[in-house]
Amino acid sequence: MLNSIKQWFKSFFTLSKSVQRGILFSIILIIILIVINLLLPFFVTNTHTDFSEFKSEIEEFRKSQQNIADSIRIEQLQNRGELDEILAKEKLKPFPFNPNMLPEEAWSELGLSEKQIKTIKNYEAKGGKFRKKEDLKKMYCISEAEYNILESFIRIPSEFKSKPSPSKNKPIVKRFRYLTLEINAADSSALVNSLNIAPWIAKRVVNYRNILGGFSKAQQLKEVYGFDPTFYNKIEKYISIDSSLIVKININTSSFKEILRHPYISYDITKEIVNQRKKEGPYKSTAQLIELGILSESLFIKLRPYLSVNQ
Repeated sequence: MLNSIKQWFKSFFTLSKSVQRGILFSIILIIILIVINLLLPFFVTNTHTDFSEFKSEIEEFRKSQQNIADSIRIEQLQNRGELDEILAKEKLKPFPFNPNMLPEEAWSELGLSEKQIKTIKNYEAKGGKFRKKEDLKKMYCISEAEYNILESFIRIPSEFKSKPSPSKNKPIVKRFRYLTLEINAADSSALVNSLNIAPWIAKRVVNYRNILGGFSKAQQLKEVYGFDPTFYNKIEKYISIDSSLIVKININTSSFKEILRHPYISYDITKEIVNQRKKEGPYKSTAQLIELGILSESLFIKLRPYLSVNQ
């Protein structure tokens, strides 16, 4: 080994001065770096930086961007009439409607996109008319899944009404005898026989009652599509309501779809109710929906008979 060192020194001195200086500088620099590396732990305290909050913010941003991307993708599918059954149930909020000359705002409340509404309005502007339910299905912008959901809510009055046969004698008008009726348990025939409600309106009353979960007050009959407010004034005093028959929505255990099904609760409100429940745990009272800003006071009063937090 000693001979190797001697040989190295002999070789070193045979080099030019500039190369010798370069080698010496490199050796000194290496020695300095070794010394600094050995002494550094005595002067610098190792600190750990917590990136958890930053990572959380990045994850929240990523999720928000993903939600936006999903919303755009769903709207594109809806515009092309390609929504499947699951997405259609999430987007649509059906209620009884007549598709002929229905205002754009009403189409929007049903859950249709702006492009779908524009297509329907262009069809009407060119003289198009919905004469039967199936005509809505022919619109290329409406998917089969969307039509299947909306079909039972479509109300198109008949254009042809039978004319009364001429008679010289004045017809005898029988006076109907109204009977008091509890409307949360009554079927359509009881509504016809006790309150003289037209059979087709009676069926709508029962269907709407099933969607609501029951009537909390008699005035809700006027929310039924086609129900004459003047006729309601005539039968109001014969109507009774058993509020114990109302089927309540448990906001702690009901699924997203079960909550969304109620006609008073929009998609956005349903989303807030479910997200808050996941984030903070079960609700202690229905009044928390006001405290958390999920429901306005007026909407809460309207919904209160239908909400529950019982386990």
